[in-house]
Amino acid sequence: MNLFEEYTRTNNLDIELIETDESTRTAQDAANTHNVPVSNIVKSLLTKVGNNFVLYLVPGDKRLDLENIGGRMANADEVKEITGYSIGGVPPFGHITRLETHIMDGFDSSKTLLAAGGKPNIIFKITLEKLESLI
Repeated sequence: MNLFEEYTRTNNLDIELIETDESTRTAQDAANTHNVPVSNIVKSLLTKVGNNFVLYLVPGDKRLDLENIGGRMANADEVKEITGYSIGGVPPFGHITRLETHIMDGFDSSKTLLAAGGKPNIIFKITLEKLESLI
């Protein structure tokens, strides 16, 4: 059982983790594997803004404007240390550190979204409304 699966069970979240043989490490990989538009993929991007780590949830077809937020992307070691997950498997919630989290504009609230489920080959489906309630 991975850390995210343990988190969902401990918190009684009705989330089904979907594991594939193919990597879903990138938004495009996930979209291709699950035959959905890349805009339906939730990218969980950890940044360092000043002295704080901040998580941004970004539609798969969008880029995070680091200049606009005044920060930088966290490196692989920081991502693992702060979230408990490796790059490509970072879920939007359920981290080992409580993080300030922002959902960026661009998600279609009428669509089911796909987000990483703790490993690069595990995803789960979630609505924007449910995602907003869990962060």
